[in-house]
Order: sequence, then structure tokens, then C-alpha cells
Amino acid sequence: MKIFYDHQVFSLQDAGGVSRYIYELARYMGQQEDVEPEMAVGMNRSVLPLASLRSEDVVVDRWGGGLPKSKYRYLVNEIYCSAVALARGKMDIYHPTLSRRMPLVRARRVVVTQHDCIHELFPHHFRDAEMVIRATRKLLAQADAIICISESARQDTLSFYRVDPEKMRVIHHGLNPLPRSAEAAAKVKAMVRREYILFVGSRPEFKNFDRLLEAYRDTGLHHSFDLLVLGGGALTEAEVRLAARLELSDCVLSVPYCEDAFLAEAYAGARLFAYPAYYGGFGFPPLEAMSVGCPVLVCRSSSFPEVCLDAAFYFSNEDSSSLASCLLQAACDEAARAHAVARGREVAARYNWAKCGQETLELYRNCL
Repeated sequence: MKIFYDHQVFSLQDAGGVSRYIYELARYMGQQEDVEPEMAVGMNRSVLPLASLRSEDVVVDRWGGGLPKSKYRYLVNEIYCSAVALARGKMDIYHPTLSRRMPLVRARRVVVTQHDCIHELFPHHFRDAEMVIRATRKLLAQADAIICISESARQDTLSFYRVDPEKMRVIHHGLNPLPRSAEAAAKVKAMVRREYILFVGSRPEFKNFDRLLEAYRDTGLHHSFDLLVLGGGALTEAEVRLAARLELSDCVLSVPYCEDAFLAEAYAGARLFAYPAYYGGFGFPPLEAMSVGCPVLVCRSSSFPEVCLDAAFYFSNEDSSSLASCLLQAACDEAARAHAVARGREVAARYNWAKCGQETLELYRNCL
């Protein structure tokens, strides 16, 4: 079976969950005797060890140096990967890595992964929302099978698009253990002055960061714990002003960018990982935190109850006081915290890329 993965996600991101997903699928497929996976990634600066896939019998089409992310990089890779696809002939499975089908890739079947409906639900956050929605509608109509990374994502897709439910299958992601290091642990320890609550990632409206700041102040937890904010770039002027108005400026510590080892040690050392987003297609960060024994707070909405099961502290986004009360319990209730740590490790261990790869391969075979 010949499988083709295109350049799209690798042209548009150097690091991220979707590129990790495609990398792990290709790696699994390369380990199967009767499967010939090929990734046409062109020029990129991916943090993933793409070249190492060649040792696992994955054909990796790369060329030249690494261009920075830009429309030019996407265009160059589109031309290059189209040429590769024409040279290879007809594939058995074409699995586009984002929301459009490359017209010159010939294949017996097209398999699509639907990660979420974030552009459909929050179009005001994205300049290209209308374009992405049009492309997604067209791609889903062309698909012979559709993978949804959660039942929540499947239901969202059905609510926005005319899709045959028989074509859809839920296949959860796997989870990579984050690298741990004594050096990174020392850096985290040197940065914080006391115990801390952790927030990770970008901070658009649906991530609820502003509400977290308010709950953190309202509970009085700022008297005992810092709030460490990792990734997502520097705090915006509006966020800095809000922290100042809430008299939290000395309690909120920001690290705009960090490596995986620093992130892992930050999870491991945190009193609590707060992930107050009210929407997500899957949610890697809560599972990453659980895997190293950190209690997790999430919203009882979207995919989070499906993925985190009974291992998290849940608040309701519909109740204005729920986040504060849940935050206080998650930080201070020792019996509940002990259960969350033990159960969290069990739940995180359920997600592995071999299972994701096996279920995806089964879907590929059933298409043919």
C-alpha cells in the first residue's frame, strides 16, 4: 500500500500538534512490512527529526535549505511536491495534511483528518477563516474517509458540514513523553520564587486566560502561589494592564517561549496545571501534565471530558463562580489532588501513537 502525505502543514508550521501527528503516522506506517509511506515536505525548518524517518523506511522528499515560514515557502513547496507526486504516479492513499487537496496528487482514495472546527466557531480570530471553511467544505466532500480526533470534533463537523456519518471514524491522538532534564529543572526552580500554578500556550479569547487571572485573584491564591505563563508569546499590553488592575503584576511570571524540557519540568514542578479553554479538538497539554503527575483543571466542555475522563478538576464555563471554586479546590484539597495525580497518570498512559497508527492503518485498508 502506497501512502502519500503532502507538504502543507510543514510549510505552514515549524512546530505544532498537526505536524507531530503526521510525523507519527508516517513513522508507524514505515514500520509495517506491506506499507510504503512517503512524505513530500520540500523546504522547511521543522523541529521534528524528519530525516530520521528514512531509517524507518519512510520516503522523505526534502530539498535545499530551510526557508522561513512565508507564502513563498508554501508556493515553492507546492510546486516541488506536485512534481514529486506526478513522478510517483498513482498512490493508494492520499492523506492531505491540512484542509485542501493538492490537484496533481493522484490516488485511489483520499483520507482526511478533521482536527477541530475552530475557524467555524471563532471566525473573528482568524483572517483566513472564510478561505479555510471553503477549503474544508470542498475537501470533506472529496474524502473517502474522515478521521476525527475526538467524538467532540466529529459532532462539531456534522453540525457545520454535510457529511455522511458513515465515512467518519474517531481516532484519538497518541502522546509523546516530554524530555526531562536536571538542567531544565534547575532553570525552572531558579525562575520561580514559590509554588506556582501553570498556564501554557496561546491566549485567544476562548482560552479564558483573562477569567483565569480574575479567579486567581478572587480566590486569594495569589497570596500563596505565583502564576507561571509559558509559551504563546509575550503578554499583550491588555493582559499586562489587566494584571496590574487586579494587583497581580508581581505574581504573574511570563516565559514567552520555551523548549520541551523546560515545559516538562514546569509541569512536573507545578502545584496545578490550569487549562481553562472552553474549546479544543483534543487537548495535548492536559495529558502532558497528567503524564508527569501534575493535577489538571479543565472546562467541562468540548473534547476535554472525553479525553481527560475522571482524572481532572472540572469547572463550568456557564457558571461565573465555577472557575474560582474549582481552582481553589484543585490547589488546596489534598485528597482530591492525590486522586487526580494517580488517575491522571493512568489516563495519560491510554494514549499512544502505536494505537493511533494501528487504527489509522485499519481505516486505510478498509477504504481500498
